Amino acid sequence: TDPLRMEIGQAAVRIGAVSAMLSGRAAAGPDGWTGALDLRADALPVREVLALWPETLRPGTRRWLADNVAEGVLTEVAAGWRGGTGQTPFAALTAGYEGADIRVMRTLPPLTEARGSLQLIGNRLAVTLDGGKMTPPEGGVMEVSGGTLVVKDLSDPEDPFDIALEASGTVTAALSLLDQEPFRFLSKADIPVTLTDGRASAELRLTLPRMRPIPPGGVRYTAAATATGIATDRLIPNRRLTADRLRIEASNDGLTVGGNAALDGIPVSGAWRLVRGQPGSRVDGRVEISPRALAAFDIALPPGTVSGRGTGDLSLTLAPGAPPAFSLRSDLDGIGLALPAVGWTKVPGTGGGLTVEGALGATPRIDRLEVSGGGLSASGAITLKPGGGLDAARFRSVRIGDWLDAPITLTGRGPGAPPGVQIGGGLLDLRRAQFGPGGGGQGGPVSITLDRLQIAEGIALTGFRGDFDGAGGFSGGFTGLVNGGAGVRGSVAPRNGRSAVRIVADDAGGVIRSAGLAQNPVGGSLDLTLLPTGGAGTFDGFLAIRELRVRDAPAIAGLLDAISVVGLLQQLDGQGLSFDAVDARFRLTPAHLIVSEASAVGPGLGISLDGVYALGPKLLDLQGVVSPFYLLNGIGSVLTRPGEGLIGFNFTVTGPASTPQVGVNPLSALTPGMFRDLFRRPAPELGQ
Repeated sequence: TDPLRMEIGQAAVRIGAVSAMLSGRAAAGPDGWTGALDLRADALPVREVLALWPETLRPGTRRWLADNVAEGVLTEVAAGWRGGTGQTPFAALTAGYEGADIRVMRTLPPLTEARGSLQLIGNRLAVTLDGGKMTPPEGGVMEVSGGTLVVKDLSDPEDPFDIALEASGTVTAALSLLDQEPFRFLSKADIPVTLTDGRASAELRLTLPRMRPIPPGGVRYTAAATATGIATDRLIPNRRLTADRLRIEASNDGLTVGGNAALDGIPVSGAWRLVRGQPGSRVDGRVEISPRALAAFDIALPPGTVSGRGTGDLSLTLAPGAPPAFSLRSDLDGIGLALPAVGWTKVPGTGGGLTVEGALGATPRIDRLEVSGGGLSASGAITLKPGGGLDAARFRSVRIGDWLDAPITLTGRGPGAPPGVQIGGGLLDLRRAQFGPGGGGQGGPVSITLDRLQIAEGIALTGFRGDFDGAGGFSGGFTGLVNGGAGVRGSVAPRNGRSAVRIVADDAGGVIRSAGLAQNPVGGSLDLTLLPTGGAGTFDGFLAIRELRVRDAPAIAGLLDAISVVGLLQQLDGQGLSFDAVDARFRLTPAHLIVSEASAVGPGLGISLDGVYALGPKLLDLQGVVSPFYLLNGIGSVLTRPGEGLIGFNFTVTGPASTPQVGVNPLSALTPGMFRDLFRRPAPELGQ
């Protein structure tokens, strides 16, 4: 009934080169037996430990150590075993290690000169790494400064190795490590591991199945690194990227490099992403938008197009074998924009929108350009010349306020030269136009084709065609149809920062009819000069018409009928009244035609006129003098206004142009011409 006990207080054990101190005890009694064994050693080579390790004890762990630990010495070893009848055997081992060569994964370079400590307590294995080296295929040695390997339950074959490593070295070495299986980030994106110079400190975490073979996707990993001193021209071809510090993150989903950097000296912030399973990679971030940024990317827009400085959201798609595709979007805060060719400007303090899409390469390409702000919206594309410089900017739609809606093409003409401008259709409304100042010799050639050029209310030129030159001021010639009817031709010349216009026509009556000013004039020649004055769309005009005939004019017929001069009505003989000369001075505004002085002189009749014509509602408020038998009566015209004879009748014409009301003062015929102004109001003054 007494138990049997045996104790080993201490024994020196030597097996080959291994020396250890062993102690233990054993006891057997009615309930069974119990035992304990402890071993201590100053140093045990790993290979000797494996030689002593029974193959039936933790065979999976023993096999992994035999396959993946080539060298090394355990130090300060303390091992113990406890067991007995009805008990689950329990073993524990604590030790340091040094000089170990460990293969973490078969696809990764081995960890050499490793040192640290380990604990095997029951079913839990924990290995701590204090230092070591890892040498990827490129970039030199990665110094490993720390790490762990943990298996929570060695009895469960599905419980994986949880591995963590901390290392530092060159960025090339870190990227080379990330380009091994199962990662292969850079090779799949056709990006070299020698992407950039610089240093990196990294943390790698692996979840490695203990089962063999490892199923596809069974290795889970995350990596994070801080890279410093970055400089590369290989990420974006022909573009140099530099950064003081970048963050590198990798996982089963992909690789990301992010932070603040400079691209060709232009500040950028964002991240480069490589997504597993997708071809190529992409960059997303914010970039400066300024004249220097455009120059750095060889995007040569016309001088003055961009000013100030702002930021935009930039996306780059880097596909193997193709130039980088980019997309840029901005709210234009802080950025000034201008189209000097059409006088549009957006100052930096106003908002807007910008979208640019294209490709960066030896010759950048802009496939989509949309801009809005300052009353403008435009969309189009830009092509650039090899080596830089504008080839053509083609805007299929340009809208500025409510006065321009047309396609515009800007054509590059070489360094320092303003671009050529071509307007290929659409609408231009001179009543509301706000052209910028001209002159200064800064303009280029301008070719204009418009569906409609609105001059004033109810007066437009359709089918407008013109070729102009902006050098020294806007000048050139044009043709068009007045409201789609009579044709005119003309010329433009610079005057006081704007443009003066001269219009001539071979059918003056047709021009007047097409303009809706009157429906009865026929024939004659027209010469009209418009000089810019006052606000936009306002001109002082001078009109000269020769050999004009007026047929079936109700206002003139009513006027002649009112004065009841014998034989005068007979002048309306079907051929109409003939006027040798019609001359006028007036002011044309977007809404009114203000006549300060006008005269029409023929052999049978002389008329003077002044007043206002409202272009929109086509309402008349005119006054004047009619002088019958002007061929004889005009002998006294030296004492009167042009178109008035010695004897004349004051009259008014008011109301709608289609059905005017005519009023005549017969007493005015008794008043000599020099005193005739007593019977009428003063003529309008153009300065008012």
